[in-house]
Amino acid sequence: MSILKNLPLLILLFLLWNNSMKVQKVETGLSLPSDQNAPIELKSGDLTASFIDNSAYGKTHKSGYNGISELRHSHQDSSIFVPFYAGFNLEHVFGGDSLAPLFEPRVNPMEIKKISDSEVMLHQKELPLSHVESWTNFKLTEPHYIDITFRYIIHGDSFFEHNYAGLFWASYIHAPSDISINFLGNDIGEKNYSWIKAISPKHGELSSHKHESDKYSMYTADNFNVTLASHFSKYQYKNPYYYGVFHNMVLAYLFDIPDDQILRFSQSPTGGGSHNPAWDFYIVNPDFEIGKEYSFNVRMVYKPFKNSEEILNEYDVWHDLRN
Repeated sequence: MSILKNLPLLILLFLLWNNSMKVQKVETGLSLPSDQNAPIELKSGDLTASFIDNSAYGKTHKSGYNGISELRHSHQDSSIFVPFYAGFNLEHVFGGDSLAPLFEPRVNPMEIKKISDSEVMLHQKELPLSHVESWTNFKLTEPHYIDITFRYIIHGDSFFEHNYAGLFWASYIHAPSDISINFLGNDIGEKNYSWIKAISPKHGELSSHKHESDKYSMYTADNFNVTLASHFSKYQYKNPYYYGVFHNMVLAYLFDIPDDQILRFSQSPTGGGSHNPAWDFYIVNPDFEIGKEYSFNVRMVYKPFKNSEEILNEYDVWHDLRN
């Protein structure tokens, strides 16, 4: 009877003890299931960036997105990327036929490794359909740069029946007031250059922009479903860089692409959902060799925005450093 009389007190004590054990698990590093795939966060100069490997984490970030899950600047505390998704996200590998699955790099595991206090690497083993293996190194460079080296090997050609391989990256931008991407170029056929403010009217329309010397015609089947890579605008770019504006900031992509690969810009007004554009690009590798390692380099610039000419200067300085 005394036990029954004290039963409410015993239940209360048990609940208090159980809650304390839960707190202890968190404090000792035994993370809760939703936190088991926490990203790697790096800080350098003005930037704080989180990197992820297709894993879900926290309350919002979904699985199936890789690359830079969060990017903040000391002058802008909001992350530029949609919280569910990521930036510099390896999205598609394609060869001209309809893809199933559409997002092979996103639905297969990646391994993430911290190289140093300023660098991480993503490794994806040979994919089961396209047989592409890849390594992405992200390095924060003061004051406001992320230097990226992407390497890949195509281990088999059964997936690529039309003599080229394509790889596509997406960056999902969180509700900017200006959804355009900007680059130095012109209308196809014109001679004079100016800053182009490119906007796609809807997903998969006027989405891709070629370099002025790009005459390569890649095969795409009637049911080809990477529509952002097969519908072209009237514009062409002169130099390999573009930028977009997010609040008071600019996000610029500067490219250093070897001659054996072709760079094309791409975009969607709603790639990350309503009001969330995707600022994208893809690489086309014609007549690739099985087992050969290919690579290219990208510098991401994220800093307060002044004007377009400053981006041109950023590219010239970086280009000189690399050559």
